[in-house]
Amino acid sequence: MPLSRRTLIGSSLAAAAVVRPAHAAGKVLRIGISTSLNTLDPMMVTTGDEYIYANLAFNGLARMREDLVVEPDLAESWTYSDDLKRWTFRLRRGVKFHNGEEMTADDVVASFRRLLDPNGTSPVRSQYDMVESISAPDAGTVVFELKIPYGGLADILTDRQVKIVPRSATAQMATQPIGTGPFKFVSYTAGDRLVLARHADYYESGLPKVEGVELRIIPEMSVKISALQAGDIDILWDLPLEQVKPLSGRTDLRVDSVPTASWDGAILNNAIPPFNDKRVRQAFHLAVDKAEVVELTLFGQGVPTISPIPPSHPFYAKDVVVPKANPAAARKLLAEAGHPNGIKLPMILPVGRPVRERLGVTLQQLAKAGGFDLQVQRLPYSSFNAEVSGKAPLYIDGFFARPTVDTSLFPFLRSKGSWNERLWHYSDETVDRALDAARSSADPAVQKKNYIDVQAALVANPASMFAYSVNYACAYRKSVGDIKTHPMKWFDLRHATLS
Repeated sequence: MPLSRRTLIGSSLAAAAVVRPAHAAGKVLRIGISTSLNTLDPMMVTTGDEYIYANLAFNGLARMREDLVVEPDLAESWTYSDDLKRWTFRLRRGVKFHNGEEMTADDVVASFRRLLDPNGTSPVRSQYDMVESISAPDAGTVVFELKIPYGGLADILTDRQVKIVPRSATAQMATQPIGTGPFKFVSYTAGDRLVLARHADYYESGLPKVEGVELRIIPEMSVKISALQAGDIDILWDLPLEQVKPLSGRTDLRVDSVPTASWDGAILNNAIPPFNDKRVRQAFHLAVDKAEVVELTLFGQGVPTISPIPPSHPFYAKDVVVPKANPAAARKLLAEAGHPNGIKLPMILPVGRPVRERLGVTLQQLAKAGGFDLQVQRLPYSSFNAEVSGKAPLYIDGFFARPTVDTSLFPFLRSKGSWNERLWHYSDETVDRALDAARSSADPAVQKKNYIDVQAALVANPASMFAYSVNYACAYRKSVGDIKTHPMKWFDLRHATLS
């Protein structure tokens, strides 16, 4: 639909006076996931398995489609002031929570105040630091007042934890969660399954089309694959990339592998030797052929990148010249930095993250020619925050795709950014200026120009080594229809069918 610069209007689906078609009686989709959920509170979810659940049982004011276009959800439209500091959201009327209560602006305000509580523990609270206040002038309107001009507020309201819950039930979210989503919570048994049932009063007429969803917890991947092949589950979430080609040959399955903005890389600590010297960081990049890294680590299911912006994104700097791998040039830079015989240092890999472990071993092998003697050490990923992040000189890590380019870059690359200080302690004035300018504009052309400047600066003065943007793969029984694999690694099952 055409969008004006100041207003985005969504179809008021809740008001459509149509008869609900018959849904698929008795049809329950079974999804194989890997781990038990640590929380049922949508504000607190942090793992991929939890993101699936939260996206099925809850809605936000806006949502992100599979093509990464943002569209209205519980808000049917929004406008913003010329200075980008006041955003007004008009809510859909008649939306029902799973407990039968009607959603109002007071519920939205209560949900956001809970998320923004400075004494709270939401993992994304700092992402909304620009919010000065939120108010409800009437039952169908919510107003955000911002501390700074910010052009991407609607976009970041699509994030995984930003869901609307009834103000009357916030205290029970961890045990008896209630949302407005297409499926409602029924039961959860750790180590076994989470059960969701169709929300009969869902605001989109005729949806969802199946009776329910079960998230089956199956830790062993080989067991999960066998269950899919036998028809004991219908969907296998987050298929290992080495299984994409073998399973694609089966006539009873559909396998999708889609580009994402999720990335892995070598975290180079800019605050301590040897990577506090820009020349050493440049040398690390020149020592390794990223295309070879993608083949060896991802079995070809990904693409090299220079930042968290993937090559598939319109803001990717396709015209920025990235130096090709050149081990001789890498050794020359190391010599100029005072390391004529190369550098020997530890590299910490996260146990339990097999793709990142493969990445570390691949870098260890490829970087030798460029003068880097990397000594592999392994540590449980659960210990990374306490013992490794922001402390070790070199380690392997990565991050899921974020909902916007701003949230993918600003916390990670802006001086004193929340993730920057937990990772590489990077500072570059050009990057700071460009990030500030991009988030202060709602004009995509202005944003693109500034994000290209960021990527060019990262080539000249690397923060770290972003190795690749990794594909996300899922496998489906052919009996499952009308599902698109989402690059944000969640499922939209409103239209899903099961034959």
